[in-house]
Amino acid sequence: MTLLPPTVEQQRRIDEQQPPDPEMRKRDIQALRDWLAKQPHLPKHFDDKRLENFLFGCKNSLERCKLILETYFSARTALPEFFAARDPLAQDIQESCDAVEYFVLPKMTEDGYRVTIMRLKDTALEKFSIIAITRRILMVLDLRLQEEQSLSNIMIFDLKGFTAGHFAKCSPTQSIAKKAMLATQNSMPFRLQRIYYLNAPSFIGSVINIFYPLLKERLVEKFRILTGGGEELHPYMDKDILPTEWGGKAGTFQELNEAWRLKIEKHRDWFLREEKLSRTNESARLPSSKSLIAKELDGMQGSFRKLNID
Repeated sequence: MTLLPPTVEQQRRIDEQQPPDPEMRKRDIQALRDWLAKQPHLPKHFDDKRLENFLFGCKNSLERCKLILETYFSARTALPEFFAARDPLAQDIQESCDAVEYFVLPKMTEDGYRVTIMRLKDTALEKFSIIAITRRILMVLDLRLQEEQSLSNIMIFDLKGFTAGHFAKCSPTQSIAKKAMLATQNSMPFRLQRIYYLNAPSFIGSVINIFYPLLKERLVEKFRILTGGGEELHPYMDKDILPTEWGGKAGTFQELNEAWRLKIEKHRDWFLREEKLSRTNESARLPSSKSLIAKELDGMQGSFRKLNID
């Protein structure tokens, strides 16, 4: 699956929100390298492009970028259930691809945002694995970090087929669900513009009320709850970028899901190599530099307080 680059107009809008400064970017990347050199517990293998993409995702803030880099590497050591055994051909990943459709659309929105969709293909509760889908999401995010800079993101959850049992697996009362949120939201330099929930069931209010006390108000403001299907997205974005089933031209759900399955499979060697490289050396960590991810795990009730949002 190829992520199409921004058009001239999309790039103009991206530049308006985050003006490019090549000379400052070079200085900032060198500053990140100098900082990494002084962190004995952190890896040093990132190339300039990946550091640049990290920096862009952090709105060119050096301090925020250092924080996210530290958390990115620390999470891979502290949360092995999501970052170990990252083999795209593993049975749990393949079963997740069969049961849950998860993909990034090829084209950006007019404003230069990336759109990601998740929906159930198989509604059987036993096929819905939080660990497998989280591991897969992180693999896709890692590929995106290699390929492009992302201004901001739109997430679409199609809740058709979701039952109370599915929501229970995602509940913040579940330790694994809290850890999944830590892994996906706190350790990646991706910003979130909007979250759409489609085909919301009648009990969605009760579900969201469980999460509200744990979420920042600014994140809650990004929610849009829609009771219908993909056609309800048309007022909010160009329908042509959407899947065929929702009136668009991006391809069918199955085609898009399979394209991303193939994409992560093609990068199998890279994932297996990165699994060993992108980890902290905790024995070399300075006593005063305990990671935020470790602090969050020590006090899990605060897991949702540091979501990486605009």
